[in-house]
Amino acid sequence: MQKIKVRKIGNSLGIILPKDSGIAEGEALIYQKNGSIIQLDLSDAQKKYDRKLIEDSFKEFENNNLVTEAEMLEEFGRYGWGK
Repeated sequence: MQKIKVRKIGNSLGIILPKDSGIAEGEALIYQKNGSIIQLDLSDAQKKYDRKLIEDSFKEFENNNLVTEAEMLEEFGRYGWGK
């Protein structure tokens, strides 16, 4: 579990989430407090993030920016690609 520092923002409190959380600025998260546990539901934000990744990957395909399996093996074989 990762610790996140609470900060004062005007008359409110806020937290800074890591970039890899898949949340973009302005996203609306579902907040719920259960006793001493605060839950943030990221499912809507995650769907938008995943959709953008998929759409961006298709842009590469549509622009004919393709890489062959052989090129991937040559470039990334030392990392286990193709095994």
